[in-house]
Amino acid sequence: MSSTCSIFTLRPTKPGQKNSEVYEAAWRTGVWSVTFKQPQLQIGRDYTPLPPIQRAPGDAEGQSEEDESLRFLIRMDPRGEMSRYLHGLSLGTKIEIRGPQIECEIPSDVRDILFIAGGTGIAPALQSAYTLLSRTDDNNKPRIHILWASRRREDCLGGLSDSKTDTSTASWWSKLFGSRSSSSQSVTAPKASVTGAIVKELEALKSQYPGQITVDYFVDEEKTTISKQSILDFTNPTSPSDSTRGGKMILVSGPEGFISYMAGPKVWAQGMELQGPLGGIIKELDLKGWNVWKL
Repeated sequence: MSSTCSIFTLRPTKPGQKNSEVYEAAWRTGVWSVTFKQPQLQIGRDYTPLPPIQRAPGDAEGQSEEDESLRFLIRMDPRGEMSRYLHGLSLGTKIEIRGPQIECEIPSDVRDILFIAGGTGIAPALQSAYTLLSRTDDNNKPRIHILWASRRREDCLGGLSDSKTDTSTASWWSKLFGSRSSSSQSVTAPKASVTGAIVKELEALKSQYPGQITVDYFVDEEKTTISKQSILDFTNPTSPSDSTRGGKMILVSGPEGFISYMAGPKVWAQGMELQGPLGGIIKELDLKGWNVWKL
């Protein structure tokens, strides 16, 4: 079955309704989500807002409205009750949301983040980048490196990796569920005539914070994967000062199988989802000084 991703924008329905202070506090804290409610079936699902649109200085038109809006990257899953409901809504339809819920706090001393994202797990990666890099000043230059794995090139059109690491090997989807092709030869990423919406968001952050955010793209249909070396390229200190920069975090987000493969599965206990023990390829690397969090 095919699936597509769309960006949804939600705005307050009540005149004078102000949520900006609540949202601003969440943005400063770390990764957070809100719950969408499907009224017919009375089910809910959490979605991660994309960072606010960055406007040029002096561009005040529509600024207050944008401050009150929330944007979401939502994949259309033909088997998903909530995603089918959301993709079937008409423009201007009212929908109930609840939140925010903080999923991961990024401590103020963190200076380096490695974010490993699978599919729509790129949304919390953008959140992390926005939260971390907004703390930039003359004496503080935090860095974030994003490893983004997608099934298809159309999910990350126009995205060019910043690293030179050779990633030509079987994808994590193939390792978990079997290869769809007997060929192990890598496919060169095609030149895209257009740039995808999420790639544009990443490029905008790069322009705003030059040298502080880097991204590597991995595509299943091109037979590229996030390898141990991809992780080590960022987590290994390149200079003595790197080891004393401050707190370091590895965040992993995506489908359950992706998280399990990278860092071990989360677990359910006493009616709640917990982090569970560290596993996967990150455990095999035995990294020192890096705190790992599964989203």
